[in-house]
Amino acid sequence: MAENADRVDSSYRATLVSQDPLDYFMQHDEEAPRLRVSDVVLRMNQSRKELFAYLIRMATNSKWSHSALVYLVKNPLKGLDNTFLIEAKTKGIILSSWRNEVMPFDTFTMGIKRPKLDWYRESPDEEARHDPYNPEDPPGIGYLQHVRGVAMDQMYGLYDHKVAWELASLYVERIAQRHLSKVPQVAEAAEKLTDLFKKEDAKKVSQAHIMRFICSGLTQYSFFAALRFRLLRDLQIPAHRESALNNLRNMQRVLYREDPDQVMSTYIQSILAGERDLAQPIPDDVLDLLKTATPADFNNSPDLQWRYIILAGRVWQIDEVPTGYIPQSEDEKGVLAMMNPEHRSGDDEQNAVT
Repeated sequence: MAENADRVDSSYRATLVSQDPLDYFMQHDEEAPRLRVSDVVLRMNQSRKELFAYLIRMATNSKWSHSALVYLVKNPLKGLDNTFLIEAKTKGIILSSWRNEVMPFDTFTMGIKRPKLDWYRESPDEEARHDPYNPEDPPGIGYLQHVRGVAMDQMYGLYDHKVAWELASLYVERIAQRHLSKVPQVAEAAEKLTDLFKKEDAKKVSQAHIMRFICSGLTQYSFFAALRFRLLRDLQIPAHRESALNNLRNMQRVLYREDPDQVMSTYIQSILAGERDLAQPIPDDVLDLLKTATPADFNNSPDLQWRYIILAGRVWQIDEVPTGYIPQSEDEKGVLAMMNPEHRSGDDEQNAVT
């Protein structure tokens, strides 16, 4: 990714706010906690001993090798003295403390993004439950809490190693279709490999209600499934139907990855047109789309807002600014460059695979 080193996303500013990511994120600012339930945490593992993290980066052509959801935020008044993330790791889907995510500082680099919910319309019941004096009770918080609940429901699912290889074959398939049209056998071989992984995986899954994911698939599925569950409920309540239809029309906003075949929009339109019932099982092509999300997709998504970058133990707060902003230092320039959209295009992307 050296060719992107001097590119800067000029719509953001990075401000150094702390050199202690442990203490900084355990405190509140003047208005609200610095982390929020269902914030998306990206992590780069630079340890040479972590072969699987390296393979994830290579398979997805990304600097990020892991993603997680903020599950609980420290709140001493409620007896919570730590912040926890929920994530899929090689040992399964687990809760992990904030300390374990950021230490040692020279090994982990992290990015924190927050879902944009400007499209989300609360039901009358949701609006009525808000405490206007509680900074931890912003609009949409009920949905975000539901997202983390869906992730927790998958607690006994196993981290699916085969999905990592499925990601690699899907990525090759995308490149083949985009750049190797003269060699269709490459795309065909990748597609067969992907189907083989899915068939082998299906043989080992005995509990249909438990999904199997790599880290980013768990995160992506949780946002979609939580919204779907809420829609199923709200569409049956006359007073909630208007807000529910708005959220159904905007369901694409919780798909944090590219969708070149318009799988999600086709699914949404078929429900709105009455051709499919939302209560029917989620179609396989939609599930594939969700399960094969990557950390790079979260990096790229405009529907997730950058909040922080943690680099070498230094916390940089990210704020949106007018286009044309010039970084004030080389350090700031380097931090902003980490937020650039990932994946090469054209010949560079093809060369990255070969």
